[in-house]
Amino acid sequence: MSISVLLVDTDALLRTCCATLLAAQPDIAVVGEAGDGARAVELAERLRPDVVLMNPQLPVMTGIEATRRITARPQLSGVRVLAMAAPAADSQVFDALAAHACGFLFQDAEPEELFRAIRVVSQGQAHLSPRIVQRVIDECVLRERAADQAPGIPMDSLTPREREMLVLIGTGLSNQEIADKQFISCTTAKTRACRIMAKLGARNRVELVSLAYQWGLVRRHEAARPSR
Repeated sequence: MSISVLLVDTDALLRTCCATLLAAQPDIAVVGEAGDGARAVELAERLRPDVVLMNPQLPVMTGIEATRRITARPQLSGVRVLAMAAPAADSQVFDALAAHACGFLFQDAEPEELFRAIRVVSQGQAHLSPRIVQRVIDECVLRERAADQAPGIPMDSLTPREREMLVLIGTGLSNQEIADKQFISCTTAKTRACRIMAKLGARNRVELVSLAYQWGLVRRHEAARPSR
């Protein structure tokens, strides 16, 4: 069964280009398009797509607010939002993830990354491109300098296996990629990631990346490497 996608962007040409690229994928189908946030919420309600590819910067209602409304509605619990913005809008990363978007990538990403992100997000997993992970780490550096203190959550609350997984999450790997490396199922990887978030009080994978960096488990060049 195809992954249904709703495209949301003010740029009609960009929507057309994305639709053309996605149409060539046998497991992905574009079911609708919207040019503003209010229309995106309306179509999400009516079409119930698997994934909404959302630009955070939209007229009428911002993509951030549209994401917040879509993810807050119980009847749309099966709809995942994947934010995609211009590279200059990288400041939108944290707002989009705080609104419960399942992932974020830039509009200049390679087509294969777009396809992979849609597939990952449709399975309820998170996708962060390597550059987004680097952006998160850079923000962590600024916050760390401002606070001038280490995080107060004890790392010893994690088992050795969980620490190993936190390192992999910190490098930007998806649950499926972690499962492949650890020879476990994707479901097991997802369960372990959720357990780590619960132990550390993290709300999402971005905060796990932040902790992995602050604890020295991941170096900057490691966190920025692309997924394979």
